[in-house]
Amino acid sequence: MRKQTTGTPAALRTILDAAIKTEPSAAREKALADVAWNALELDPELAVEAFHALPEGSTEKIRLIQHYSMRLAEQNLEESLDWAASLGNEQEIAAAHGHIALAVAETDPRRAADMLSESGKAGRELDVLAVQVVQRWAAQSPSDAAAWTGMFPPGPARDAGNKIIAEQWLPRDARAAFDWLDSMQDEGLRNETARAMEGVILQQPKDIRDEWLKHADAGIRNELEQQRENAIKEVGDNIPGDNIPPIEQ
Repeated sequence: MRKQTTGTPAALRTILDAAIKTEPSAAREKALADVAWNALELDPELAVEAFHALPEGSTEKIRLIQHYSMRLAEQNLEESLDWAASLGNEQEIAAAHGHIALAVAETDPRRAADMLSESGKAGRELDVLAVQVVQRWAAQSPSDAAAWTGMFPPGPARDAGNKIIAEQWLPRDARAAFDWLDSMQDEGLRNETARAMEGVILQQPKDIRDEWLKHADAGIRNELEQQRENAIKEVGDNIPGDNIPPIEQ
């Protein structure tokens, strides 16, 4: 969120009127955005006026949409969805839906996941939001979060999601976490998950590692060990030197 500056509604009105009269430019866009941000609490109608004066799809307008849609969703979900539907183009609507999903994820991560899947977002922006939903979901139900993450295509979002789930699940129920790994049929996903788990395990004191691994059979332990070298490359700086177990031959 943009850092807000002080100002009165009258002063902001003066800035807005002057900005509206100027030719399109980066300075004009910044002035309009500043008025919109600072008027959100002081004068919502003025904020709306400044918001609508911003160019469609501009960076500043998208930031405002993200902030306002999430805040509105926390207060009234249906109203936030209606507001999102009223926006000017698909990019703006997708920006609103993505951040509405984040607000919903706090209480209903399953619905948030469905909303995000239908949001129209793609690429890195979708990955970032998906990982944030996984984080909220894994805190409530790692098994459900894992089922959703397993449907992600290979890439950074799936890697990050697996790591988050391993971090949440292993301390709570290591046996169930290892059963999750053992149930995977997709070789690529299974290897990624084993690497994520091994990375989380390696960062623990020896007594915790040993306690978790008591719940893994010999086959699972072997899979984890096979991923150890790659896991160390990913999290090596976070592994206490005297806690790195030797790689078994």
